[in-house]
Amino acid sequence: MKRILLSIFVIFLLVSCTSKTSYETRSAQLPDDIKNEIKPFPVDIKDEMLFPTKLLSEKYTVDFGYTSEPVNDPNGNIVLSYFIYADEKSDWNITINTFHNPSSPSHEFKNNEIVKLKNGIEATYSETKNGLQRVVLWTDDNSTHEISLIENPERNKPIYTKEEFLEVVSTFK
Repeated sequence: MKRILLSIFVIFLLVSCTSKTSYETRSAQLPDDIKNEIKPFPVDIKDEMLFPTKLLSEKYTVDFGYTSEPVNDPNGNIVLSYFIYADEKSDWNITINTFHNPSSPSHEFKNNEIVKLKNGIEATYSETKNGLQRVVLWTDDNSTHEISLIENPERNKPIYTKEEFLEVVSTFK
């Protein structure tokens, strides 16, 4: 009997250690108004959403939106959800698009490169010729994630490196 209870405990422990971090934990840094907007979404959609744990600066704003069928129906089929994190000094913005069905990217660049993120994900990395816009894209079982960094276009060259951007992307949960 003790072996059976011990086996059940070990299985429970393994399952709880391998499960994804909950939406509530991952979204803790979001403003309450955005959390309230996401609240009616199905659990599987919330589980597919990504949130950064690190950004390029400490002070930023965040905005949220989604596309659904029927339009503007949080109880309908959520096709796309997105977050826009924008630096308060307008140095950068990071957009996180999650296509809730595997999809092709909303735009493509030349010179795509396969990168391995620190979290083990293999992704496609692209950037514009001047380096002011960078995109990382990957598809998992149920969704496609597209994370883009756009730096202030008034600059002649980027202030953030490819490595700094990939470091931020690697922290997404």
